[in-house]
Amino acid sequence: MKETKGFTLIEVLIVVIILGILATLAIPQFTGMIAKARMAEAWSLLGAGRTGQAVVFMENGANGPYATAGEEGDLGVDLVAGNFTMTIVGGSATEFIIQADGAGDAALMQAQLNAAGERRWTYADTTDPIPWQGDTGGDWTVD
Repeated sequence: MKETKGFTLIEVLIVVIILGILATLAIPQFTGMIAKARMAEAWSLLGAGRTGQAVVFMENGANGPYATAGEEGDLGVDLVAGNFTMTIVGGSATEFIIQADGAGDAALMQAQLNAAGERRWTYADTTDPIPWQGDTGGDWTVD
């Protein structure tokens, strides 16, 4: 009698089905982790901008002012980091708002940080089931 070696069709199908189930569980988690990493990148850029604003404030004396829109170069930090570009969207003698706008695969993300250390963010892709999507930029939360 001839002996055959290898896998049967049923065994191969079972393996393919198991791999499909694992992929459907892992891919959404992976997508969410990428988005979280992008937001960490934005907060890092804004943290550097906040430090730059503190330096500008101290160099201008006890009454400021902070750098305002168009004066981003005065911060002394890189304005572009990875997928985000930082701009100043509001500023006065006593407060500022800096913003990181996403580009590339983070194009739908935007983060803001103010002088009090409060932050807010928006993530425009409402079809992506990211659990931390929550509030889309309404209230400020303390950093």
